[in-house]
Amino acid sequence: MKAAFIRNHGGSSVIQYGDMPEPEAGPGEVLVRVHAASLNRLDLYTRAGLRGTKVAPEDMPRILGGDCAGEIAAVGEDVDGLSEGDRVVVNPLCSSSPPQMLGTNRQGSNAELVSVPAENVVPIPDSLSFEQAAALPTIYLPTWGIVVREGRLQPTETAIVLSSSSGVGTAAIQLIKGVVGATCIAATSTGEKVRKSKELGADFAINYKVEDLGQRMKELTGGRGVDLVVDSTGAAFFEDAYGALARGGRYGICGVTAGFQAQIHLGQLFSKELRVFGTFMGSTDELRRIVDAAGKGQISSAIHATVPLSEAAAAHDEMERSEHFGKFIITVP
Repeated sequence: MKAAFIRNHGGSSVIQYGDMPEPEAGPGEVLVRVHAASLNRLDLYTRAGLRGTKVAPEDMPRILGGDCAGEIAAVGEDVDGLSEGDRVVVNPLCSSSPPQMLGTNRQGSNAELVSVPAENVVPIPDSLSFEQAAALPTIYLPTWGIVVREGRLQPTETAIVLSSSSGVGTAAIQLIKGVVGATCIAATSTGEKVRKSKELGADFAINYKVEDLGQRMKELTGGRGVDLVVDSTGAAFFEDAYGALARGGRYGICGVTAGFQAQIHLGQLFSKELRVFGTFMGSTDELRRIVDAAGKGQISSAIHATVPLSEAAAAHDEMERSEHFGKFIITVP
């Protein structure tokens, strides 16, 4: 089968496109014929061998790619309720011990076929394209955790989305507006991204390159502050956003693309009764709820570009430039 894989870590030039052995569906697994896969920052880190993603030489070559959608091509032993031809999306975090991520700890989805635990697949309705479905898991699962499960955002509250042009950012805007119905402030880096954030549903948008983020958050909330911060960036905006939390506010983080370490004002933590928490992916049951919301049109996938599997390296290059708005989708013939 054709696949995009690496034999060693490095820049995008290490990505090869060629033939790899076809996987099989073992006991408790299904084989998925991939039609679309989405690109995430984790794919870039795995390719480069950064942030705990180094692959041992004996486990090379490694097929990249986590999120994917397609049709079940084969069903392994001891699998019930799934059949060949079913349209599915895959939760890429496999609940082994320790957990494994597709494309990082086991062979991934940038290929014509991928084997995954049957418990990790969720059927998708005919109304949802493979491209739309493939863009859901890695951005919506942690965002669902922040907005719905842990953050418990209410319709009467206000949330800010940091880096609203990212995959998580575009997902957060839609969850806040389409599922919860709360007020949404977006924070991003260009006038064009401000415009697109509002088109996606944000009530307000801040260009942090030319505006004071913390001050604008206070102004837009009449001095009260925001009830929830959705952060996939880390240290770069932490202190400004944390300082603009309202009493009882919650700060949820699911990524550190802009730095690992930040200072926290402990006086504000207890005097304003704040909560700071992190989320990492989510359950397959939550993915079912996300797919249901997408099927109902409450949320969708903001897709920046689609590229064929043979051009996966070019998508890596473009994503690293951080000029995009939304997701890169890799299509598999």
